[in-house]
Amino acid sequence: VVGDRGLLERALRNLLANAARAERDAGRSGPIEVALEPSGDGFEIRLDDRGPGLPAAVRERLFEPFASGQPGGAGLGLALARRIVLLHDGELAVGDRPGGGTRVRLWLPAGEIAT
Repeated sequence: VVGDRGLLERALRNLLANAARAERDAGRSGPIEVALEPSGDGFEIRLDDRGPGLPAAVRERLFEPFASGQPGGAGLGLALARRIVLLHDGELAVGDRPGGGTRVRLWLPAGEIAT
């Protein structure tokens, strides 16, 4: 993946912070599962939390600025993460984790470094 390292780190930090907050607010603890694997002509990063999950009505607005699925959330973390991913020609999606919780899928295209 070729891109702005600082921006991509920011996007990942926002996603991980949201997952950790969802688990904490649900009174659950445990590791957030993170997986990285090749996917088509890019790479997919998958984050699974064991929080309460997201109702469909919240999920539809989740990437809008100031929309939050968490009490007291500012609603900027996911909007910023999505903007960063789109700037890198990637995709960001949120869905249900099998067994409960939330699954976030971040896909970024593979890039070649010029030599």
